[in-house]
Amino acid sequence: MAAPEQDEINEPASNMELKTFQANFRTLSQEEGIEEDTQQNPLKIICVGDYTGGVRTRGIFIKDYLGIKPTVRCHPFTCIDFYLKKVERQKLGHSSRNSIVVQLCDIAEMERFSAMTKVFFKHSQGAMVFWGPHNPSSLAGALQWRRKIREDISLPIPCVLVTDNVTDSCSSSINWIGPGKIFESELALDQFCKDHNFENHFEITARDWVSGEKSVFGQAVNCLLDGILQSEKKEEQSCV
Repeated sequence: MAAPEQDEINEPASNMELKTFQANFRTLSQEEGIEEDTQQNPLKIICVGDYTGGVRTRGIFIKDYLGIKPTVRCHPFTCIDFYLKKVERQKLGHSSRNSIVVQLCDIAEMERFSAMTKVFFKHSQGAMVFWGPHNPSSLAGALQWRRKIREDISLPIPCVLVTDNVTDSCSSSINWIGPGKIFESELALDQFCKDHNFENHFEITARDWVSGEKSVFGQAVNCLLDGILQSEKKEEQSCV
């Protein structure tokens, strides 16, 4: 193997990390004509969280949302994956519906400890924070991610808490709400979300690649889009 060039040896570690990030960059989209719409700055939503003990990868939920039925289950070794989805939304205060391109960024759990996290979060307008009752410690990890979002993003963005309660065919979903469980009641869960500034909570209990935007994942995305568009309307009104 050839020896590295002298410039590579002296290259700062931050530059090397950036090159790794660029090498791992991947975009997945099945939308026709989406390339033209991406020129209008897509709405960026980050998907973060620690290992949930459920489906093992948030990319599975994203692909279900995009309507992709994978024939082979793969686990790409990348630190961040990008996905694009075109949706029809009606902006608040407008009568017509417009096409909006949503950019979903799936950021690997180990990146919570990386110096590159702030780069990955740049220009984010919404966040989905995952945890799973199959790995209860991931709830503490979700709070760490929520704190990281507040620290690294200058403006507050809407965030939702997503529970990955999906299992394989040999086991059932965990009942995690009730006396003596992770949350004593639905009211306790609602208060938890309020205390930590989550807009809402969504629980995924089964794979659903048919429902698309009507799936639980799709509902979470729509909740964030409502928050994002509402914030944009307030900014427009403040500039008048």
